[in-house]
Amino acid sequence: MEDFPRKAGEWTELSRAIVYENPWIEVQHSEMLNPNGGPGIYGKVHFKNLAIGILALNEKEEIYLVGQERYPFDGEYSWEIIEGGGPLADDPLDSAKRELKEETGLEASSWELIQEMHLSNSVSDERSLCFLARDLVQKEAEPEDSEKLQIKKLPFQEALEMTLDGRIKDSISVAAILRYALMRKA
Repeated sequence: MEDFPRKAGEWTELSRAIVYENPWIEVQHSEMLNPNGGPGIYGKVHFKNLAIGILALNEKEEIYLVGQERYPFDGEYSWEIIEGGGPLADDPLDSAKRELKEETGLEASSWELIQEMHLSNSVSDERSLCFLARDLVQKEAEPEDSEKLQIKKLPFQEALEMTLDGRIKDSISVAAILRYALMRKA
């Protein structure tokens, strides 16, 4: 249990209550003093997992995308890089390898961390790591029971165009695809 008041930079947290919790998130309500000393409140979504993104590219510079409906956006269909959650205590690379195998059946022998992000730092502590996976070998996919996925492989340039024209909207996917596009130019 944390002691209060608690300093967080120039913020002072006076108290905290957990208002909702499930296996993946915890919603916290805190009474605060802001950096100027004024009273206020803060709501924070604490994530219990690290968000993992995998940009999987084969030797032809083709990328693997996963398509699925996303409930928070009323079932809107979303094309994304391979993504999943990794327990905070686990090695993120091990989580990335597991997610790649689960969703696509792919295994990679070359891995590179290309991006670390705070996904919505005004209201959550969710962090994301994005990996570039290469030297791919196709095995059998092992999707979770709750996942109904479509996998497609396309030239990286086409995925970049989908990102630039808004067909790919997922923040982890956008960041990883744009990061890799810049890496290719460097």
